[in-house]
Amino acid sequence: MKRISILALLALVISSCTNDSASEGNVSLKASAVSTTGKTSLTSRTAASTVVLTDFKINIGNIEFETDMDDAMYTIDPIYDDVKLHGPFLLDLLDPNLTLSTFITSVNVPNARYEEIEFNFEKSTVVGEMNGKTYLIKGTINGKPLMIWSDEDAELELDFEDRNKDFTINDNNVGLNIKFQLDLIMAKINLWANQGLLLDTDGDGVIEITTGNDDGNSSFGEQIKDLLEKESYLDDKD
Repeated sequence: MKRISILALLALVISSCTNDSASEGNVSLKASAVSTTGKTSLTSRTAASTVVLTDFKINIGNIEFETDMDDAMYTIDPIYDDVKLHGPFLLDLLDPNLTLSTFITSVNVPNARYEEIEFNFEKSTVVGEMNGKTYLIKGTINGKPLMIWSDEDAELELDFEDRNKDFTINDNNVGLNIKFQLDLIMAKINLWANQGLLLDTDGDGVIEITTGNDDGNSSFGEQIKDLLEKESYLDDKD
């Protein structure tokens, strides 16, 4: 009888652990390019402006939801460790046919408190203008074609603008939006253009700002890449 009782208790514990581990919620992840100046809106793309951005594409590799190490669930079971999603995810954030944020993916994750999202820009292998690039921004400077891109990988760690804010999964659904702030990028380009620093030195009709040597703008390209890494954040609103 004692053996049967022990086995029954063990089965109950295993069943309880299995049910706890299965407790989860859903995270719907989106991304968007935002601008308070409106210079990326559909109505302003043809407006007279020094800098107008018309395209913004990024290629995201793996995405990781990082568990808050202060959460009690972090020490209970390895299943509550970081959640990893395998890309790539090629996003077109200024697609004129989209009126809402660009959908990335939806995934079930274990109940826990998560403090940030980590992901990386990686080179796209898709045939076309994004091939070999991690991101591509296109537009015009005083009507002349502009192209900003990089072939360098970059790692981003994003949390909410309120650094004390985490997101918690407790059998619920959560919507998160990765927001890329373009105002500072446009301000930088505007400044350089007004100073006469952005030139089409190779004469191909396009002003290129890259992390390479195209048009001799590599230092500007590194600054743009740095802004993309630092001026992006999470939001729980579309």
